[in-house]
Amino acid sequence: MENAVVMRLSLEPKQAEALLLHLREQFRQGLQARWYADRYRLVPDAARSGAILHDCPCLAAQKKALGALRAALDQAQ
Repeated sequence: MENAVVMRLSLEPKQAEALLLHLREQFRQGLQARWYADRYRLVPDAARSGAILHDCPCLAAQKKALGALRAALDQAQ
């Protein structure tokens, strides 16, 4: 990623856990809202989430943030 935006964030563990739960729920809702849309109806289930993430940068960013946050929490424990 040549033009990547890098962000450094310090949170207390309790805040990080709360943010993780919030992001998970937002991601779940966003994915579910698009899963049954006509646009993806003919996309096979195995490829559907990838197609949605490709078309929706917000959800793709949430997925990356979730992964980074989970890794940071695991490393802190």
